[in-house]
Amino acid sequence: MSNDKTEDIFDIKKMEKTIKKAKRRANWKTVLITIIVLVVVIIVGTIMNRNINYKLERPVQFSATGFHEISAPNEFIGKLERYQGILGGENRYTTYKIIEGKVVYTGQERYGYGLFRDENLNRIGIESPILIGRSFSEQDLQKQLYNELGQREMVFFYPFLQYKIYRNDLVLLDDIGKDKVMEVALSFDRGYTFDEVQSMISNNVTLTWLWVDDVNEDADDFQYNYVDENGEVIVLDNLVRSEHTVYGLSLFNENGDMKEEPVRRFIGAIEANQQFKVRWQGEFKRLYETLSGEDGQLTEEDLQYYGAVVTGNAQNLSQLKDLPFIKASSIGVITDKY
Repeated sequence: MSNDKTEDIFDIKKMEKTIKKAKRRANWKTVLITIIVLVVVIIVGTIMNRNINYKLERPVQFSATGFHEISAPNEFIGKLERYQGILGGENRYTTYKIIEGKVVYTGQERYGYGLFRDENLNRIGIESPILIGRSFSEQDLQKQLYNELGQREMVFFYPFLQYKIYRNDLVLLDDIGKDKVMEVALSFDRGYTFDEVQSMISNNVTLTWLWVDDVNEDADDFQYNYVDENGEVIVLDNLVRSEHTVYGLSLFNENGDMKEEPVRRFIGAIEANQQFKVRWQGEFKRLYETLSGEDGQLTEEDLQYYGAVVTGNAQNLSQLKDLPFIKASSIGVITDKY
Protein backbone atom coordinates (compact mmCIF):
# COMPACT_ATOMS: atom_id res chain seq x y z
CA MET A 1 0.00 0.00 0.00
CA SER A 2 2.81 2.37 0.79
CA ASN A 3 4.23 1.97 -2.70
CA ASP A 4 0.84 2.72 -4.25
CA LYS A 5 0.49 5.89 -2.16
CA THR A 6 3.99 6.99 -3.09
CA GLU A 7 3.22 6.47 -6.77
CA ASP A 8 -0.02 8.42 -6.39
CA ILE A 9 1.86 11.30 -4.80
CA PHE A 10 4.41 11.32 -7.64
CA ASP A 11 1.57 11.19 -10.18
CA ILE A 12 -0.09 14.21 -8.56
CA LYS A 13 3.17 16.19 -8.51
CA LYS A 14 3.84 15.21 -12.10
CA MET A 15 0.34 16.29 -13.06
CA GLU A 16 0.77 19.60 -11.25
CA LYS A 17 4.04 20.22 -13.09
CA THR A 18 2.37 19.34 -16.36
CA ILE A 19 -0.52 21.69 -15.61
CA LYS A 20 1.85 24.52 -14.65
CA LYS A 21 3.90 23.93 -17.78
CA ALA A 22 0.77 23.95 -19.89
CA LYS A 23 -0.36 27.22 -18.23
CA ARG A 24 3.03 28.79 -18.89
CA ARG A 25 2.88 27.69 -22.50
CA ALA A 26 -0.65 29.06 -22.78
CA ASN A 27 0.41 32.36 -21.20
CA TRP A 28 3.43 32.70 -23.50
CA LYS A 29 1.24 31.80 -26.45
CA THR A 30 -1.27 34.46 -25.42
CA VAL A 31 1.51 37.03 -25.00
CA LEU A 32 3.02 36.08 -28.37
CA ILE A 33 -0.34 36.28 -30.13
CA THR A 34 -1.04 39.62 -28.44
CA ILE A 35 2.34 40.97 -29.59
CA ILE A 36 1.80 39.71 -33.14
CA VAL A 37 -1.70 41.18 -33.27
CA LEU A 38 -0.44 44.46 -31.81
CA VAL A 39 2.41 44.64 -34.35
CA VAL A 40 0.01 43.89 -37.20
CA VAL A 41 -2.46 46.49 -35.94
CA ILE A 42 0.31 49.09 -35.62
CA ILE A 43 1.65 48.34 -39.12
CA VAL A 44 -1.78 48.26 -40.73
CA GLY A 45 -2.90 51.29 -38.74
CA THR A 46 0.23 53.23 -39.71
CA ILE A 47 -0.28 52.41 -43.38
CA MET A 48 -3.96 53.32 -43.22
CA ASN A 49 -3.22 56.53 -41.29
CA ARG A 50 -0.59 57.49 -43.86
CA ASN A 51 -2.96 56.86 -46.76
CA ILE A 52 -5.75 58.78 -45.04
CA ASN A 53 -3.36 61.65 -44.31
CA TYR A 54 -2.33 61.83 -47.95
CA LYS A 55 -5.98 62.14 -48.95
CA LEU A 56 -6.62 64.78 -46.28
CA GLU A 57 -3.44 66.68 -47.12
CA ARG A 58 -3.72 66.78 -50.92
CA PRO A 59 -6.61 69.27 -51.34
CA VAL A 60 -5.26 71.59 -48.63
CA GLN A 61 -1.72 71.54 -49.98
CA PHE A 62 -2.89 72.02 -53.57
CA SER A 63 -5.19 74.89 -52.58
CA ALA A 64 -2.60 76.60 -50.35
CA THR A 65 -0.03 76.49 -53.15
CA GLY A 66 -2.57 77.78 -55.67
CA PHE A 67 -3.64 80.62 -53.40
CA HIS A 68 -0.04 81.70 -52.90
CA GLU A 69 0.44 81.63 -56.67
CA ILE A 70 -2.38 84.14 -57.30
CA SER A 71 -1.44 86.42 -54.40
CA ALA A 72 1.81 87.27 -52.57
CA PRO A 73 3.37 89.79 -55.00
CA ASN A 74 6.86 88.82 -56.12
CA GLU A 75 6.99 86.05 -53.49
CA PHE A 76 7.46 82.30 -53.82
CA ILE A 77 7.21 79.20 -51.64
CA GLY A 78 10.60 77.78 -50.70
CA LYS A 79 11.38 74.73 -48.58
CA LEU A 80 8.33 72.69 -47.57
CA GLU A 81 8.38 70.48 -44.48
CA ARG A 82 5.55 67.98 -43.97
CA TYR A 83 4.64 66.50 -40.60
CA GLN A 84 2.03 63.78 -40.22
CA GLY A 85 0.12 62.99 -37.05
CA ILE A 86 -2.93 60.88 -36.29
CA LEU A 87 -5.57 61.53 -38.96
CA GLY A 88 -4.01 64.87 -39.83
CA GLY A 89 -0.83 66.83 -39.95
CA GLU A 90 0.92 70.14 -40.50
CA ASN A 91 2.96 71.60 -43.36
CA ARG A 92 5.51 74.35 -42.84
CA TYR A 93 7.14 76.34 -45.62
CA THR A 94 9.51 79.25 -46.06
CA THR A 95 8.93 82.15 -48.46
CA TYR A 96 11.33 84.29 -50.46
CA LYS A 97 11.39 87.08 -53.03
CA ILE A 98 13.62 87.37 -56.06
CA ILE A 99 14.91 90.90 -56.59
CA GLU A 100 17.14 91.30 -59.63
CA GLY A 101 18.36 87.72 -59.24
CA LYS A 102 18.93 88.07 -55.49
CA VAL A 103 17.00 85.65 -53.27
CA VAL A 104 15.64 87.39 -50.15
CA TYR A 105 14.13 85.38 -47.29
CA THR A 106 10.74 86.81 -46.27
CA GLY A 107 9.55 84.48 -43.50
CA GLN A 108 7.73 81.22 -42.92
CA GLU A 109 4.14 80.06 -42.86
CA ARG A 110 2.29 76.90 -41.93
CA TYR A 111 -1.12 75.31 -42.29
CA GLY A 112 -2.83 72.22 -40.92
CA TYR A 113 -5.20 69.55 -42.17
CA GLY A 114 -7.12 66.59 -40.79
CA LEU A 115 -9.96 65.68 -38.45
CA PHE A 116 -8.54 67.44 -35.38
CA ARG A 117 -7.08 70.63 -36.88
CA ASP A 118 -8.07 73.12 -39.56
CA GLU A 119 -5.99 75.07 -42.05
CA ASN A 120 -5.38 77.77 -39.41
CA LEU A 121 -4.17 75.12 -36.96
CA ASN A 122 -7.11 76.04 -34.73
CA ARG A 123 -5.63 79.51 -34.27
CA ILE A 124 -8.09 81.90 -32.62
CA GLY A 125 -6.32 85.19 -33.37
CA ILE A 126 -3.16 87.15 -34.12
CA GLU A 127 -1.79 90.04 -32.08
CA SER A 128 1.11 92.30 -33.07
CA PRO A 129 2.23 95.93 -32.77
CA ILE A 130 0.68 98.32 -35.28
CA LEU A 131 4.08 98.90 -36.85
CA ILE A 132 4.26 95.22 -37.77
CA GLY A 133 1.02 94.71 -39.65
CA ARG A 134 -1.00 95.40 -42.76
CA SER A 135 -2.37 98.61 -44.22
CA PHE A 136 -6.14 98.74 -44.74
CA SER A 137 -6.98 102.42 -45.18
CA GLU A 138 -5.47 105.88 -45.63
CA GLN A 139 -5.07 106.19 -41.87
CA ASP A 140 -2.50 103.37 -41.94
CA LEU A 141 -0.37 105.32 -44.42
CA GLN A 142 0.77 107.74 -41.74
CA LYS A 143 3.51 105.25 -40.87
CA GLN A 144 5.51 102.84 -42.97
CA LEU A 145 4.59 99.30 -41.87
CA TYR A 146 6.97 96.34 -41.83
CA ASN A 147 6.96 92.57 -41.44
CA GLU A 148 8.70 90.70 -38.61
CA LEU A 149 11.99 90.81 -40.53
CA GLY A 150 11.93 94.59 -40.83
CA GLN A 151 11.06 94.54 -44.55
CA ARG A 152 8.84 97.32 -45.88
CA GLU A 153 5.23 96.60 -46.79
CA MET A 154 4.11 97.55 -50.32
CA VAL A 155 0.74 99.32 -50.65
CA PHE A 156 -1.56 99.62 -53.68
CA PHE A 157 -4.13 102.34 -54.44
CA TYR A 158 -7.39 101.98 -56.38
CA PRO A 159 -7.37 104.07 -59.57
CA PHE A 160 -11.02 105.17 -59.26
CA LEU A 161 -10.67 106.67 -55.74
CA GLN A 162 -9.33 110.08 -54.82
CA TYR A 163 -7.10 109.74 -51.76
CA LYS A 164 -6.03 112.43 -49.35
CA ILE A 165 -2.73 110.64 -48.85
CA TYR A 166 -0.69 108.95 -51.57
CA ARG A 167 2.61 107.12 -51.43
CA ASN A 168 5.21 108.47 -53.84
CA ASP A 169 8.25 106.45 -52.81
CA LEU A 170 10.00 107.03 -56.14
CA VAL A 171 11.17 110.35 -54.69
CA LEU A 172 13.21 108.36 -52.15
CA LEU A 173 15.40 106.78 -54.82
CA ASP A 174 18.01 109.54 -54.62
CA ASP A 175 18.64 108.61 -50.97
CA ILE A 176 19.19 104.91 -51.73
CA GLY A 177 22.72 103.73 -52.46
CA LYS A 178 23.87 102.58 -55.88
CA ASP A 179 24.73 99.14 -54.49
CA LYS A 180 21.08 98.47 -53.57
CA VAL A 181 18.27 96.80 -55.53
CA MET A 182 14.60 96.88 -54.57
CA GLU A 183 11.01 96.15 -55.46
CA VAL A 184 8.42 98.86 -56.02
CA ALA A 185 4.63 98.56 -56.18
CA LEU A 186 3.10 100.81 -58.84
CA SER A 187 -0.56 101.85 -58.80
CA PHE A 188 -1.97 102.91 -62.17
CA ASP A 189 -4.40 105.70 -63.02
CA ARG A 190 -6.83 103.21 -64.59
CA GLY A 191 -7.12 99.59 -65.64
CA TYR A 192 -4.86 98.41 -68.47
CA THR A 193 -4.56 95.25 -70.54
CA PHE A 194 -1.65 92.85 -70.28
CA ASP A 195 -0.05 94.11 -73.50
CA GLU A 196 -0.52 97.75 -72.50
CA VAL A 197 1.27 97.25 -69.18
CA GLN A 198 4.21 95.55 -70.84
CA SER A 199 4.55 98.35 -73.38
CA MET A 200 4.39 101.08 -70.69
CA ILE A 201 7.25 99.76 -68.53
CA SER A 202 10.80 100.51 -69.68
CA ASN A 203 13.00 97.58 -70.69
CA ASN A 204 15.59 98.73 -68.14
CA VAL A 205 13.09 97.98 -65.36
CA THR A 206 12.11 94.39 -64.53
CA LEU A 207 8.34 93.87 -64.55
CA THR A 208 7.71 90.96 -62.15
CA TRP A 209 4.04 90.96 -61.07
CA LEU A 210 0.67 92.42 -62.09
CA TRP A 211 -2.18 93.46 -59.78
CA VAL A 212 -5.51 92.19 -61.15
CA ASP A 213 -8.72 94.21 -60.84
CA ASP A 214 -10.74 91.87 -58.62
CA VAL A 215 -13.45 94.29 -57.42
CA ASN A 216 -16.90 95.44 -58.47
CA GLU A 217 -16.79 99.25 -58.49
CA ASP A 218 -20.59 99.52 -58.37
CA ALA A 219 -21.31 97.01 -55.60
CA ASP A 220 -18.25 96.86 -53.31
CA ASP A 221 -17.60 99.26 -50.45
CA PHE A 222 -14.27 101.09 -50.61
CA GLN A 223 -14.57 103.29 -47.52
CA TYR A 224 -13.57 102.58 -43.95
CA ASN A 225 -16.60 103.58 -41.88
CA TYR A 226 -18.59 102.90 -38.73
CA VAL A 227 -22.15 103.42 -37.47
CA ASP A 228 -22.55 105.91 -34.61
CA GLU A 229 -25.09 105.77 -31.76
CA ASN A 230 -27.70 107.52 -33.94
CA GLY A 231 -27.41 104.90 -36.65
CA GLU A 232 -25.61 107.28 -39.00
CA VAL A 233 -22.79 105.89 -41.13
CA ILE A 234 -19.59 107.87 -40.58
CA VAL A 235 -17.04 107.59 -43.39
CA LEU A 236 -13.47 107.94 -42.14
CA ASP A 237 -11.24 107.33 -45.15
CA ASN A 238 -10.70 105.28 -48.31
CA LEU A 239 -9.43 101.73 -48.33
CA VAL A 240 -6.06 100.72 -49.74
CA ARG A 241 -4.71 97.28 -50.59
CA SER A 242 -1.74 95.81 -48.78
CA GLU A 243 0.59 93.46 -50.62
CA HIS A 244 -0.87 90.78 -48.32
CA THR A 245 -4.43 91.26 -49.64
CA VAL A 246 -4.05 91.83 -53.39
CA TYR A 247 -4.36 89.28 -56.17
CA GLY A 248 -2.45 89.01 -59.39
CA LEU A 249 -0.02 87.04 -61.47
CA SER A 250 3.72 86.61 -61.48
CA LEU A 251 5.67 86.84 -64.72
CA PHE A 252 8.46 84.70 -63.25
CA ASN A 253 8.57 81.23 -61.70
CA GLU A 254 10.19 80.15 -58.44
CA ASN A 255 13.60 79.79 -60.15
CA GLY A 256 13.58 83.34 -61.49
CA ASP A 257 12.85 82.30 -65.08
CA MET A 258 10.14 83.83 -67.25
CA LYS A 259 6.84 81.95 -67.02
CA GLU A 260 5.18 80.54 -70.07
CA GLU A 261 1.62 81.87 -70.42
CA PRO A 262 1.46 83.55 -66.96
CA VAL A 263 -2.12 84.77 -67.48
CA ARG A 264 -3.28 81.28 -68.37
CA ARG A 265 -1.55 79.93 -65.25
CA PHE A 266 -3.36 82.49 -63.11
CA ILE A 267 -6.75 81.59 -64.55
CA GLY A 268 -5.99 77.88 -64.27
CA ALA A 269 -5.15 78.18 -60.57
CA ILE A 270 -8.49 79.87 -59.86
CA GLU A 271 -10.47 77.35 -61.91
CA ALA A 272 -8.79 74.28 -60.43
CA ASN A 273 -9.08 75.29 -56.78
CA GLN A 274 -12.79 76.05 -56.65
CA GLN A 275 -13.50 72.35 -56.08
CA PHE A 276 -11.62 71.95 -52.79
CA LYS A 277 -13.69 72.52 -49.65
CA VAL A 278 -10.96 74.21 -47.67
CA ARG A 279 -10.26 77.64 -46.21
CA TRP A 280 -9.61 79.38 -49.55
CA GLN A 281 -12.50 77.91 -51.56
CA GLY A 282 -14.82 80.88 -51.06
CA GLU A 283 -12.20 83.35 -52.28
CA PHE A 284 -11.42 81.28 -55.36
CA LYS A 285 -15.12 81.24 -56.23
CA ARG A 286 -15.47 84.97 -55.60
CA LEU A 287 -12.51 85.71 -57.85
CA TYR A 288 -13.87 83.56 -60.65
CA GLU A 289 -17.30 85.20 -60.51
CA THR A 290 -15.91 88.73 -60.24
CA LEU A 291 -13.29 88.38 -62.96
CA SER A 292 -15.47 86.50 -65.45
CA GLY A 293 -17.04 88.24 -68.41
CA GLU A 294 -20.74 88.56 -69.17
CA ASP A 295 -20.77 85.00 -70.49
CA GLY A 296 -19.74 83.66 -67.07
CA GLN A 297 -16.43 82.35 -68.42
CA LEU A 298 -13.04 83.65 -67.30
CA THR A 299 -10.67 84.41 -70.17
CA GLU A 300 -7.48 86.43 -70.60
CA GLU A 301 -9.47 89.22 -72.27
CA ASP A 302 -11.58 89.68 -69.12
CA LEU A 303 -8.63 90.76 -66.98
CA GLN A 304 -7.67 94.35 -66.27
CA TYR A 305 -4.60 95.38 -64.27
CA TYR A 306 -4.61 98.17 -61.71
CA GLY A 307 -0.93 98.04 -60.84
CA ALA A 308 2.34 96.18 -60.98
CA VAL A 309 5.51 95.31 -59.09
CA VAL A 310 8.86 96.15 -60.66
CA THR A 311 12.43 95.61 -59.51
CA GLY A 312 15.72 97.32 -60.24
CA ASN A 313 18.32 99.69 -58.85
CA ALA A 314 17.75 103.34 -58.01
CA GLN A 315 19.11 104.55 -61.33
CA ASN A 316 16.88 102.36 -63.49
CA LEU A 317 13.78 102.88 -61.37
CA SER A 318 14.24 106.65 -61.57
CA GLN A 319 12.96 106.39 -65.15
CA LEU A 320 9.50 105.83 -63.71
CA LYS A 321 9.34 109.23 -62.04
CA ASP A 322 6.60 111.57 -63.28
CA LEU A 323 5.13 109.04 -65.72
CA PRO A 324 1.44 110.02 -66.13
CA PHE A 325 -0.01 106.52 -65.74
CA ILE A 326 1.60 105.95 -62.30
CA LYS A 327 -0.77 107.20 -59.58
CA ALA A 328 1.30 106.03 -56.61
CA SER A 329 4.48 104.11 -55.80
CA SER A 330 5.44 102.09 -52.73
CA ILE A 331 8.91 100.64 -52.14
CA GLY A 332 9.04 97.17 -50.59
CA VAL A 333 12.11 95.06 -49.87
CA ILE A 334 15.50 96.77 -50.33
CA THR A 335 18.58 94.56 -50.43
CA ASP A 336 22.23 94.57 -51.41
CA LYS A 337 22.91 93.87 -55.05
CA TYR A 338 25.27 90.99 -54.18
